[in-house]
Amino acid sequence: MRRIRSSQEMLIDRTDDADVDVITGWLYNGPLRRAKYEDFSTIDWMYDSTRSRYQTHGGGGGGDGILGAHRSKVAAAAAAAKEWIVLAAVGVAMGALATCVSVATQWLVDIKSGRCRTGLYLNRRFCCWNADDACLEWVTWSEQLRVRWVWAEWILQYAVFVGGAIVLAAASTCLVTEYAPYAAGQGIAEIKTIVSGFTMRRFLGARTLVVKSAGVALAVASGLSLGKEGTMVHIASCCCNVFTRAFASLRGNEVRRRELLSAASAAGISVAFGSPIAGVLFSLEQVSYYFTARTMWRSLFCAAAAAVTLKLFNPFRNGKLVPFQVTYDRTWDLFELWFFLAIGAAGGVIGALQNRLALFLMDYRQRTPALKSFARGEVVVAALVTAAISYPSVYLRADAVTLVSNLFTECTTSQSGVGSGLCSASDRAANVAALVITAAARVGLTAAACGLAVPGGMLLPSMATGASIGRAVGMVVQALYERHPAWRLFSACKPDVPCITPGVYALVGAASMLAATTRMTVTIVVIMFELTDALIYVLPIMLAVSASKAVADAIAKDGYFESLIHRNSYPFLPMDHDYVLRGSSDELMVRASELAVVCASGETLDSVADLLQRCAYSGFPVVRSVSTMALVGYISRADMQLAVDRAHASAQHTGRSPCWFGRAPVSDHAMLPAAVDFRPWVDFTPITIFHSTDLNLVAEMFRQLGVRYVLVCHHGVLLGIITKKDIVRAITIQGFKSYKDETTTDPLIGRNGSGKSNFFAAVRFVLSDAYTNLGREERQALLHEGPGPTTMSAFVEIVFDNSDNRFPTGKEETVVRRTVGLKKDDYSLDKKSSTKSEISSLLESAGFSRSNPYYIVPQGRVTSLTHAKDAERLALLKEVAGTKVYEARREASLKIIDDTERTRAKISEDLKLIEERLGELDSEKDELEKYRTLDRERRCLEYAIYTVEQEDVVEQLDEIDVRRESLVVAVNARQEACGDLERQTMDLEPEIRAAKQALEILRVEHEQLAREAEDHARTRAKVESAIQDLEQDRASGRDSITELRRSVDGLSRDVRSRESELATVEGEYARALESETQLREQFEVADQQRKSLLQKQGRSGHFASKAQRDTWLQNEIARLQTSVELHRAQVAATEEEQTELRGRLDEIQTAATAARAKADACAEQISATQAREIGIREERETKSSRRKELWRKQARLETEATDVREELKRAERALGGTVDRATGEGLHALPGIRERLGLSGVHGPLFELFEVDETYRSCVEAIAGASLFHVVVDSDDTASRIMDELSRRKLGRLTFMPLNRLRPAPATYPAASDAIPMIERLRFNRRYQRAFEQVFGRTIICPSLEVGSGYARSMNLTAVTLEGDKVDRRGELMGGFSSRKGSRLDAARALVRAQTRAHEAARQETEIAAEIVALDGEITALHSELQTSAARAVQAANERSAAKQELKQLATSETSAKLMAENAGKAVAALGAQLRGAEHELLALQTELGTPYARSGSFSAAERTQLEQLTVQADTQATELAQLVAARVGLEGRRNVLQNELGLGMRLRLEDAQRQLDQAVADNPDKAIGVRSRDLAKVAAMQEQIAQQLATTHREIEDKSREIADLATQLDETRARLDTETRRAQGDTEQLDKCLAQRNLYLQKKNEYTRNIQDLGVLPEEAFRSFNRVQLPKLAKKLHKTNEKLKTFGHVNKKAFEQFTIFARQREGIQQRKRELDQSAASIEELIEVLDQRKDEAIERTFSQVSRYFGEVFSKLVPAGRGSLVMQRRPGLHQQIQQGGAANDVAMDDDDDDDNASASVESYTGVGIRVSFNSTTDEGLQMQQLSGGQKSLVALALIFAIQQCDPAPFYLFDEIDANLDAVHRTAVADMIHELSRGSQFVTTTFRPEMLVHADKFYGVTFENKVSQISTITQGAAVSFIDEVQT
Repeated sequence: MRRIRSSQEMLIDRTDDADVDVITGWLYNGPLRRAKYEDFSTIDWMYDSTRSRYQTHGGGGGGDGILGAHRSKVAAAAAAAKEWIVLAAVGVAMGALATCVSVATQWLVDIKSGRCRTGLYLNRRFCCWNADDACLEWVTWSEQLRVRWVWAEWILQYAVFVGGAIVLAAASTCLVTEYAPYAAGQGIAEIKTIVSGFTMRRFLGARTLVVKSAGVALAVASGLSLGKEGTMVHIASCCCNVFTRAFASLRGNEVRRRELLSAASAAGISVAFGSPIAGVLFSLEQVSYYFTARTMWRSLFCAAAAAVTLKLFNPFRNGKLVPFQVTYDRTWDLFELWFFLAIGAAGGVIGALQNRLALFLMDYRQRTPALKSFARGEVVVAALVTAAISYPSVYLRADAVTLVSNLFTECTTSQSGVGSGLCSASDRAANVAALVITAAARVGLTAAACGLAVPGGMLLPSMATGASIGRAVGMVVQALYERHPAWRLFSACKPDVPCITPGVYALVGAASMLAATTRMTVTIVVIMFELTDALIYVLPIMLAVSASKAVADAIAKDGYFESLIHRNSYPFLPMDHDYVLRGSSDELMVRASELAVVCASGETLDSVADLLQRCAYSGFPVVRSVSTMALVGYISRADMQLAVDRAHASAQHTGRSPCWFGRAPVSDHAMLPAAVDFRPWVDFTPITIFHSTDLNLVAEMFRQLGVRYVLVCHHGVLLGIITKKDIVRAITIQGFKSYKDETTTDPLIGRNGSGKSNFFAAVRFVLSDAYTNLGREERQALLHEGPGPTTMSAFVEIVFDNSDNRFPTGKEETVVRRTVGLKKDDYSLDKKSSTKSEISSLLESAGFSRSNPYYIVPQGRVTSLTHAKDAERLALLKEVAGTKVYEARREASLKIIDDTERTRAKISEDLKLIEERLGELDSEKDELEKYRTLDRERRCLEYAIYTVEQEDVVEQLDEIDVRRESLVVAVNARQEACGDLERQTMDLEPEIRAAKQALEILRVEHEQLAREAEDHARTRAKVESAIQDLEQDRASGRDSITELRRSVDGLSRDVRSRESELATVEGEYARALESETQLREQFEVADQQRKSLLQKQGRSGHFASKAQRDTWLQNEIARLQTSVELHRAQVAATEEEQTELRGRLDEIQTAATAARAKADACAEQISATQAREIGIREERETKSSRRKELWRKQARLETEATDVREELKRAERALGGTVDRATGEGLHALPGIRERLGLSGVHGPLFELFEVDETYRSCVEAIAGASLFHVVVDSDDTASRIMDELSRRKLGRLTFMPLNRLRPAPATYPAASDAIPMIERLRFNRRYQRAFEQVFGRTIICPSLEVGSGYARSMNLTAVTLEGDKVDRRGELMGGFSSRKGSRLDAARALVRAQTRAHEAARQETEIAAEIVALDGEITALHSELQTSAARAVQAANERSAAKQELKQLATSETSAKLMAENAGKAVAALGAQLRGAEHELLALQTELGTPYARSGSFSAAERTQLEQLTVQADTQATELAQLVAARVGLEGRRNVLQNELGLGMRLRLEDAQRQLDQAVADNPDKAIGVRSRDLAKVAAMQEQIAQQLATTHREIEDKSREIADLATQLDETRARLDTETRRAQGDTEQLDKCLAQRNLYLQKKNEYTRNIQDLGVLPEEAFRSFNRVQLPKLAKKLHKTNEKLKTFGHVNKKAFEQFTIFARQREGIQQRKRELDQSAASIEELIEVLDQRKDEAIERTFSQVSRYFGEVFSKLVPAGRGSLVMQRRPGLHQQIQQGGAANDVAMDDDDDDDNASASVESYTGVGIRVSFNSTTDEGLQMQQLSGGQKSLVALALIFAIQQCDPAPFYLFDEIDANLDAVHRTAVADMIHELSRGSQFVTTTFRPEMLVHADKFYGVTFENKVSQISTITQGAAVSFIDEVQT
């Protein structure tokens, strides 16, 4: 939508988004939109081609500059890409479909004979793929069923074969007839028609594609003589059509779609015959209407894509595209060409005959109603007959593919094929006979199969027939060669080399038969070439195909496809048809004065609609004005009708809205907003020609351009229009008189007796009344009699061109057929049965007047007219004037007058009798007077009695009325009570359903809980059993644990004791060692000093001098110093080693501490992991319980959802009962469409948008009606999108209320309390105000209809009561009691509630499902975590074991390190002692070195004292040291013992015991028992919980059951009350009826009394005064006395007075009837006078016209002469007006006075003719005075005059020029040529003058008593006439 602003704003609808210049371009370049083509209509090639160019090149330019050029290129590339995508998709799809169809067909064919042991899905070929000779895997059904007897085996196989054929054929025809009737046949004829520009909807649809693909496999496999190859063209076209729907630019352009269809058809042939090139040629030769280079390239691409795809699928697993591809390694010889030509000729004959037989059978089916209604049964019977005939013959039994494949194959490779004796010389004769029989049978079976309601073609069956014939000929030639190799014919054959290849003959025969059937040539040659891959066989195939086509063309002009097109009356105009027309366009066109035109401005919507209604033309020229006739454009009828419909649907247009057709600019001020703009639909550039354009060029324009019309102009002024000249398209005759075979001709020269007149008789047989009410002998005379079979029926069919809508059938062609037989005479119209009257009326409406018998002029008609008398010519004139109608009406009037006269005579007789009887009664006057006196008294008494009784009856009626009113009130109350009870019932039923649903949910939950309780019980039993087993294990292991614990305790005590003792010993040992060390140091010091003193004493005598001593001392000192240094180094090294050992010990202790800590940590980790596992298990159990609960809830919701869906279905059904099906489907599909299209402007149906109190429900529903279901949308664009989606998907229909389009008229409400505006009682969103005002805005609620009626009339409102009764200003009342069950509003709201519940249930199901999924994930995660924790626990246990092992190793290392450290300490102490001794000795020597040397060796007193002290000290210390050493050694030994006991014995035993104890404790069931006990506790708790839930559920079930029972009881009680109230209401109604019956009875009595009083007649005055106050008994008594007195007059006629009264009344009635009859007679006489006057006027008017036209025609025929018609009158009449003329003649020329017109027609005696051939002023001669030729010319002039007076669409003249000379024949021919501008003339002649202006020429031949019509040239026609004349 593009908005263009000008001085006045206007909206222009567009179809694309081009620029503004393109928007306005349609004003000058033609329409950019067009109404959708109707079914069975032709397309506009010019329009669609132009649109295609716009779409391809981006709208014609894409803009200015470089950017626009690039945009145009991109648009063109995008458009081309779409087409290539479609073609590629078609190629791939066809390859895949061909594979599927081929494989499925072969499997279905083989399954009729057996099955594969390897797999049922394998066909015989694949099952026996690797079998060399016999195939053991394939078994027949007799072998499968183990039938061994030969005949039984054959019968079983025969039965299975026939039964399978029937089943497959029935399945195929059921698919076709039920789902896609267009899938029947092969469809190539229809494809040709569609590609040529015809529209056939659903023929290329997706359903047709599916059914055709599946049905062809079933049909071919059933054995019917059909093939799948021809159907591939239809399937490919369907694929193309389906794929183009994906692109809007392709879907909406018919020209581009047809180009793609042409290319797609190539893919069908490509996969059918494995021949891509042949597919392209097939598209060129057979399908395409316009074949361009682009189409050829696309066809090649599509065909190649299909072939490549088929090659990739390789369906036959042999690399071949089709199974009958062969390769020959032999050549052919020249002598074989004669045989090839013979095969071609035979194929041509057989193919043409097969086509004729097929078409004959199709027509027979069409003519036979029983077969038309027996389509499925016909297919089954055909399959049965075909299978029964085929099975005994091996060649017929085989499918066509297998047969053709084997017939094509050379003998060297075909030894095991169908008919293994094909290559056997001994069986050759039998095989030849069998092949001939096969060919003959296949011709009949193929012809019979064509036209059945199954998919399939005749291409491959025809090839099989031809191949059979060719193979048979090849075998005969081969036998001749083998028997007579020395014949000169075979001289070219080489010895010892096979010369004849029968397979080649089969190939040639197949090509010949196919060419004769289809009349294709190049395509077939290429197919055969691609099948053989050898160019060497192209020449024989070409010759055979040429011969076949020539022979077939000689027999029948058209091929099978063209014959089907002609038979089905498809509008296909072949491109190779030649036209030979003479003249210019102004001679052919329809004049502008005869056209209905549209003015560019000044039209209104009503005038345009009236024009469409008045005129049935297919289009209208648009002119500037009627006065100027300046051409503006052309608009088609469909486009105009569509625009008018849209304007009527718009609220802003009325009937007086102006319409605009002109080419004014967009800014034109005349283009008002309220105007209807027709310009987008007008073609402003129609095809126009000059008035002198040659007709051949015009015909070529129609054919090449595909236009529907051509306008003839002269300098812009419209002169006329040319559509299609000929009204009669074709006349088909069969079996009629001399026409035996079907003869078709476009509406002749021939020899006398050839059948020309029979042709005219055939036309008259259909159109005129010449052959009405035929008897058996007359019908027999019409049938052909000649050689050959007896003709049982004949028909004549005429096809009329109806492009100008002359016939009111709505089609471009109208087909009228009349069929006659010995027992039938039927008519048909457009292939449908019709009656003679309907055909006559149709012809009358088209201009074939029955009053004008001269549009068919047979032989002798002219001659009879020349000999006609004046009276006969007058009768003819009356017939032309149509006086038969007047005469018929006059005769009917006269008959009525006769009846009236008879009635009047009878009335006169009756009056006379009545008068006589009244006289007799009057003669008894005296007695009658007395009788009357008494009778008067009697009547007075009776009057009084009747009056009293009448008053009583009136009182009774008053009482009954009061009672009736009370009963009415009671009945209304009962009805209200019934309504309340009904509502209660309706309310209780949902409650009961809901309670039952809840009960069902509780039962399901109870069952689930019971199952869980059972599971928990089983789990508890298992746990308890496990605990019992563990208890037993614990009893046996408890003693060992106790003993281990005792052992561990004992060892622990011992270890602790030893450790304590060791600690004490180590303390004592340390103290002892310390004391020993101190004492040893002291002892060593004292001992060293003592030793030094002693050594000093001993050395004193060894040295001679002091110096010697000092020297020695110095040496010793040096030595000792070295020793001291050495000892110090050793002490340092030992101390360093000791330090290292201590450091190592610290490291070992640190490592031990770490290992111990790690072991403890692992133990803690194990404990934590175990605790975590317990928590995870508990959490998992919790979540599992939650999941089970959710499962229960999900099951409950599923049950609820099921119930909700059932409720939704009930609501939908309830709503569907209140709306039509289409609306229900649309409402159901609306939410999906809204979600799919993402439409936010869809607010929903009206009933969803408001709420109303229950009080006003009935009245709101009564006012809204179907508007409740109208959908409120924001705009009409949203509505259009939804409607398009509904239409495209066929989802029903909806009515929309676009808020932007609603303009409700404001309403004025009365300001009174008894009138409430209904819209005020509705609760809705104010955004929907317009919608509710549209529906409820003019409605008020009133308490009664009386009040509402006043408001409705005064304020133009609709008033409604609360009960739903409504009234408007027209006074229409509607309403009454309405049941709530049929409430639309309740049904709609119930549907909304059900939908809400359904959505909520779905939402809850989704949430619960999501929660269950989440819980599943969490439980899975916990399970994984539990597994991970267990793995971690195992890892921690392993690490703990490793730490303990390490700790043990560290303990050993620690012990070793301690020992080494201790030894190092001892070494340090020892080395220290030695160091100290050396140091003391050194010190002593140094001290001695400084003392004087004494040789005597004596000590000083101090030294002696010191020595003594030292000796005593040393001895004492030695003794103490020995004791300390002994004690220390003892302690050390004890320590070592304790350490060894602890380290190597007790601790190891303690660890072993502790490990055993730990293992025993771990293995002890106590822990497991604890775990199981906890599990048992959990299970018990869950059991208790489940038990509680079960109890609760059980209670709820019981409560719900009680509730249901209570509700059911309440419902039953309510229903019982309802029944009671209903019965009471019925009783009250019956009482009311009885009351009404009584009232009617009393009314009858009242009426009876009134009638009795009236019957008493005129009463005297005393009747009203005398007995007023007398009581009824007295009156009865007095009446009795009066009656007794009247008895004395018994001899008097008691009924005399009554009879007198009756007779008087009868006399009055009869007199009134007589007066009416007199008036009727006068009226009828007046009518007769009017009819006579009108007849006279018609005769005079006709005579005037005929006379004028006669003069004009005669002056044209005889320019130098003059002719006139003379009316003959009776002599003696109107002498006063016959001055200047003969006494008996009155000439009525154009200049006659009006007085002549007033003369009575009854005075006319005849019509005379006066003509002059040589003068225009002479009085002329009469007919009797003329020669024979002049009489004929005058008769023809009269005929032409009659024809101009009452023109017909076409004329038939049979040798009308027989008696004329050359000059007059030329004049007659010119006259016919002139008249042919408005009509069509068909003439027969033997004269050349009639051929000059003829358009077409046909020759009639007569051979063997059979007439034939053929088209000839003008030269041939002239030659024939010259030959005849000579």
